[in-house]
Amino acid sequence: MYEKIPNGCILSTWVNRCSEDLECLDLEDEQPLAQLSSMQTDKMTLFFTELLDHDRDDVIIDTDFDQFFERLAHFADWSPNSSEFHILLEVKREFIDHFINPLPAKWADLPYYRRVCGPESSGINIPGRTTLEGWLARWALHLSEMKRFTDLPLYLQYLCKILFHVVDRTSSGAITKPALAAFYRSVIGLNATRVDEIIDTAFDRMTSNGYLILDYGTYVHCFTNWLMGKNPNGPGQWVLVPPKDSLPQPPFPVDYSALNTEPAKLEPYAPDKKTNRHSVIV
Repeated sequence: MYEKIPNGCILSTWVNRCSEDLECLDLEDEQPLAQLSSMQTDKMTLFFTELLDHDRDDVIIDTDFDQFFERLAHFADWSPNSSEFHILLEVKREFIDHFINPLPAKWADLPYYRRVCGPESSGINIPGRTTLEGWLARWALHLSEMKRFTDLPLYLQYLCKILFHVVDRTSSGAITKPALAAFYRSVIGLNATRVDEIIDTAFDRMTSNGYLILDYGTYVHCFTNWLMGKNPNGPGQWVLVPPKDSLPQPPFPVDYSALNTEPAKLEPYAPDKKTNRHSVIV
């Protein structure tokens, strides 16, 4: 910076804006390429801790995925010879490849990912393991490249289809509230009291307060919000492990009734026309 002194001369002064103790260059090397929002972090942490990390040591290995996918197959009553079961195995292999096996070189050689996703993470010098920190870092990398459902790799698109058919195990084509409650009890492991507390909220959020049928098309939107939704109140928080804390209410009510109104009965909007309308489709 420059400082003017009384005789009109300019004095040049170097200001070190970074303490030597901070090791600025090392800090820059340690920055992740992508980060999850706090809401995404909460959802993926629940996936890790409640469905995979059974011994609560903040580390998962390939057998943890075995147990999770076996639970899905058992609940859906898929035999080892069924096509659904073989698709399940392929999805499981992809999860192990993306979340347990070493990262691709374009990421693995960066200092931050060597530390949180490499064999030196948390002092665990054993390959084939992922810590919670590494799990979240991998999700952040994958999701940073995705904007819509069709951007997802095939194994995640198939996971969506698998989860839908697991919950809809009677193959009715739509998930009912009792079916969702059974999924929470048997697969997620919630007790009956907790399921009773949340099931109405969960089903309302996933069906827009009952205006939508929870068929596969609607479930795709919920699943996409589970992965990519960065804010509360989205339906995605109810796809797998429900949030443990109560969620804040939306800042304003959303009126979905016009979406189910016959086109002939819809009143066109005009800014200079007075009306008794309570809501506008935007």
